[in-house]
Amino acid sequence: MTGAARGIGFAIASSASKAGARVAINDLTAEMADKAVVSITKSGGEACAAPGDVSARGGASEIVNQAADALGGLDGLVNNAGIVRFGTVATTTDEDWDATLTVNFSAVFQMCRAARAHLTESRGSIVNIASIAADHPSVTVGSYSSAKAAVLSLTRQIAVDWGPLGIRSNAISPGLISGTTMTSLADDHADVASRREEIVPLRRTGRPSDIGDVAVFLLSDLSTYVTGQQLMVDGGLSASLLEFVPRTIEQDQHRTTS
Repeated sequence: MTGAARGIGFAIASSASKAGARVAINDLTAEMADKAVVSITKSGGEACAAPGDVSARGGASEIVNQAADALGGLDGLVNNAGIVRFGTVATTTDEDWDATLTVNFSAVFQMCRAARAHLTESRGSIVNIASIAADHPSVTVGSYSSAKAAVLSLTRQIAVDWGPLGIRSNAISPGLISGTTMTSLADDHADVASRREEIVPLRRTGRPSDIGDVAVFLLSDLSTYVTGQQLMVDGGLSASLLEFVPRTIEQDQHRTTS
């Protein structure tokens, strides 16, 4: 699992461990990966560290080899590592564009390709972490939205290409999840957090464990006939966008009384 030492990645690793899986924790730094491994083992799970830079040349192969050697093969792959560079399409620098696409998209391709032989042998499952921003772009993160949209396309392409090998490929698109870079503003400001909760149909923002539980489903035998799909884990936010369209006073009154 890439980017699994904290946040959503660690929640996925923890949920998978609790479900009985042995997990390999990837992080850019060995220290952070080791800390995550210690946390999981203290909770009774079995984990190993597979540190490395997913965006470096040859990095994916090194990470996959570490994980496969320690675990005796691979049954699943979770691509969660990501970065955010703020800026519109017009204001994003070439450096930020390249960095975002490399980590958030190209590294997913490289990790999938590096793990292909192992996943063929196990008829395994790939879970790519996309974003609600892939379908509903935000002007503040033009490169991020674009990269995550590309992840969705790659997810479906792999489902078609590698389906005959028995490999499943699916994506999860988180909404507003506490404790992540995209929600750091709300985590630091109670008024922003409250306003965000008000616009989500379930009236709360997500927790990393919400993503972890769905990832376990997609990795497990409970979803053996599910591939090429995107699961929106957003509390209904993406389904409620018309609620934010300005209305007349009469329409607002009807809405509140119906």
